[in-house]
This record gives sequence, C-alpha cells and structure tokens, in this order.
Amino acid sequence: MGKTLLIVSGGVEAADAALRAKQMGLHVVVSDRDPEAPGFAHADSCLIADVYGPYETASAAERYSRKIRKIDGVICVAADAPLTTAAVVERLHLPGLTRASAELACDKLAMKKRFAEAGVPIPWFSEVETPQALQRIAVERGRDLVIKPADSRGSRGVQRISHVADLTKAFLFARSHSPSERVMVEQYLDGPQISTESVVSGGCCYTPGFSDRNYEYLERYAPFFVENGGDLPSHLAPELQAKAKDVVGRAAAALGIADGTVKGDIVVHKGEVYVIELAARLSGGFFCTREIPLNTGVDFVGNAIKVALGETVDPSELEPKFFTPVIQRYAFPKPGKVVSIAGADEARKVPGIADIIVTAKLGDAIPPAGDKRPSAAMVLATGQTRDAALAAANDALSCIRIQTA
Repeated sequence: MGKTLLIVSGGVEAADAALRAKQMGLHVVVSDRDPEAPGFAHADSCLIADVYGPYETASAAERYSRKIRKIDGVICVAADAPLTTAAVVERLHLPGLTRASAELACDKLAMKKRFAEAGVPIPWFSEVETPQALQRIAVERGRDLVIKPADSRGSRGVQRISHVADLTKAFLFARSHSPSERVMVEQYLDGPQISTESVVSGGCCYTPGFSDRNYEYLERYAPFFVENGGDLPSHLAPELQAKAKDVVGRAAAALGIADGTVKGDIVVHKGEVYVIELAARLSGGFFCTREIPLNTGVDFVGNAIKVALGETVDPSELEPKFFTPVIQRYAFPKPGKVVSIAGADEARKVPGIADIIVTAKLGDAIPPAGDKRPSAAMVLATGQTRDAALAAANDALSCIRIQTA
C-alpha cells in the first residue's frame, strides 16, 4: 500500500496539494479545525485539529498513526505553522523540520539575529521595548523604517513608519499582534521585492519559484504593505537572480533546514540582495501549487512531498523546463458585506486565463485594506509575452463583480 502523508491546513491551496499527493498514489490525511475546510475535498481521512495548535495536531496525528494508519510524512501548505509541523515530526519521528528550526522560523527577531550571526545579508534591525525607544530610533536613523511584531504571522501588525503620524499608536498596534508582546523595527529598503519558493534536500537548496511581487497599491494603503499579485518570470537580471538564490540557500542553512521547503521574502536594494524573512512552509496564494508549474513546468509540490516522506529528489526535476509568462492579480472589493458575486464564468472565457479563484462568499465581511490583504478573488493569466498575460489578467479582473453593502 502507498505511504501516508499528513497535510497541515485545510485551506483552498491545500486541496491542490492533497490532489497531487493522491495522484502520486499516497493516502492523504488533512488536518484543520474547520469541518468544512476546502482541503478535505481530496483527503482520504480528516483530522479536526487547530492548525496553529502544535500539541493538539501532534496528538491527533499520533492517535491516527497508532490506531488507524501509519503516517510517513507531514507538510504544511499555505499556513504559517512551522511549530505544528515540527511537533508532528518530533512526535512521530518523521523526516523534516526540527523544533529548533521551527522556533527560529516563527520568531522574526530570533531569525534576524541568526542571519546576522551567519553573515546572511539583512536590513538593519533592532528590538524596540517602548514607544519612547521607537521615537529615539526614528530620530537617530530617520523614519524610513518598518515596525512589526516579533512573532506574528505574515504581515499582521506590520507598518511603514514613514507613513505613520503617531509612533505610539504604531508601536501599540504592532505589539497587539505579538503573542509575546515583543516589537522590532528594521530599515526599509526600497527596490524590487521577490518571493522565492525552494525545496531543500540533503542540504542543497533548489529555487524554481521566483516571482516579482506587485505593490502598485503601496502608497494607497500605506502604512500597510498590501501586495496585489506577482509576475513570473522575474524582471531581475540573471546574475541578480543567481545571487538571490544563493542567499536563500544560505538563509535556509542558517536556520538549520536541511530537508524541507522554504518561502523567501527578498528585496534587491542598490544592486544587493537582502533577506527580509524566510518561512519554513509551502507558500499560499497558489504560488507553489499553480504558478510555478505554469511558469516553469516544475512539479514543485510533488518534489516537496517526496522530501517530506524522506525521499531524495532528482535535481533535474527542479530545473525549469521553460519560462512562460504568468501574471497573478487579486481583486479587492469595497469594504462591507458581500451581497452579490458575478462575472467569474465570463472571466474564465478571457483568452490566456489559466485560473479564476473566487474566495468571497455571500454574506462575507470584506474588511478595509490594512495589515491583512482583503482579497476576494484571484486570477492567473499566461501569454506569449508578459504584456499579453497582464492584459488578460486585467480583462478578467474587470469581469469579476463583487458587490458589497
């Protein structure tokens, strides 16, 4: 019988990973606390457990592995829960992320300190204990800074100081998003920002996922960082891409990740590559599940699953076979309660559209854009050229009508 894979998180992206695992002949177990989680659609078995509850998920996985079917590997898809993955790995003696690496991956301050020790290029940073300390730093270094919780997920609580009027309010907002009530600041570096997606196998880091992050609404939603999509292949020169991939590999090694996946947030400032953060998981937004295969022909999720099961990967399988232009864009409805959704079928008929995902449902509350992206739909477009793919994406977005009240 085939091996058994546990996928932590039942989000919509996890459904893609579960389907790929099924295609590989695996028995698929998905864990999530939501009984209606989309990721359960392709699961052979479901565990009702909190994605962000390491003990709860590890206990459920242990019971399942002991009483029903042995679990052979675990991955986390589109959920920033490295401690949960590491807890399952430790409890079931599986290959994968260690607790020490997971602790570094979910503590941005500890991560930056480890990167600094290892010589990984990063923006200047410092812990900030009081609003007064933040004010002193802003005077000494200028206000081109980013304040963030030391241990929150994603962009929650993150703000650009140069666009903040009240520093005390910014400090308190960032601290409110930190479970440990710790806050840090780092230098804001202007320049192209890149999302990378890598498989690490036997200490070797392979990065077939390389996307230019699209921040065309940066000023509109300031002081928050609201990304509205990505472009593949990257605009960056090949030598800069190579340098970025090398830096990501060094960052993964600094965190002690020898086998697994890492998602990198990278900035190129004045011709130099810097690591903003590294996440020890598969990314969300369909980057690894749909964009990378469309762009390069690389079966990223399939190779990530192999590593999670303790298998070695063939480096040639992670080499891009082509570079098809892919454009991803999000739809941001006006804040309010969703009262109607239309146009998705029309959008799917636009030439060049590879996928349309509408996540909004009638009755959903769309919040104002802030430290969390208020997306309600996503389009993926391809084309013979970048301009053609971008035009298709924009045409599809114009078809989608999500009305709020």
